[in-house]
Amino acid sequence: MNARVGGAIGVLVILGVWWLASVTLFTGSGTIPTPGAVLAEMLSPQRWASTLRNSVSTVTAATQGYLLGNGLAVLLAVVVILVPRFEPLAHQIAIVTYCIPPVAIGPVIVIVAGRDAPSGASVVLAALLCFFTTVVGCLVGLRAAPRAGLDLVRAYGGSSWTVLRKVQLISALPSLFAALKIAAPSAFLGAILAEYLGSGGEQTLGRALIAAQTQADAPLLWYLALVSGLFSGVAYLLVGLVARVVTPWSSGTDVMAGAR
Repeated sequence: MNARVGGAIGVLVILGVWWLASVTLFTGSGTIPTPGAVLAEMLSPQRWASTLRNSVSTVTAATQGYLLGNGLAVLLAVVVILVPRFEPLAHQIAIVTYCIPPVAIGPVIVIVAGRDAPSGASVVLAALLCFFTTVVGCLVGLRAAPRAGLDLVRAYGGSSWTVLRKVQLISALPSLFAALKIAAPSAFLGAILAEYLGSGGEQTLGRALIAAQTQADAPLLWYLALVSGLFSGVAYLLVGLVARVVTPWSSGTDVMAGAR
């Protein structure tokens, strides 16, 4: 079956189950609105205008945290390759950032950031949620460099830094981009979670979700959840497109055919 046809069938099945549950099991409570009610929210220009205003702060904080967390992760992986004695310490740092529950550390970060940096906690949590994945992906890629290439550069008198630039970094790109794709939705999740805990000011997607939950507005709540998923999906796709351009060999693209 064609992948697109299969995806379309899957979406129709999900919508069918969603509609059936909303009109049978959850008719009285209204906690699951019908797809039509959520679609009405999506087709409202006023709702989209409000959502876009709220999303600016969230997307900005998620992007900053994404760049910060991934930058530090790549730097740590490079340090481990150049100075192997730091590897145990690097592993401890990565594991600690992965094991600390964001819900537990989030309120502390919000208090530390304070009013002087209203989006500071959003940036930090976004960075934390993508740090571990990128460290692991980058290290795996750097260590997957072909032995023949490493030996060739060293045979010509290349230093460890030259080996890193000429061979290891290029070899690490597919694994690194795979980690970066996973980290993109994680960073967005971290930013929204921080907004739930009090970061980011009044106009954020997290605050909009809290307001919809407080008002028990199920269609609006589901609409905002779907929009948040849409933003995460777009971020994942954008990183994937960059990966296809930068590392065409990893996706099986025929570079010579493309050139012709």
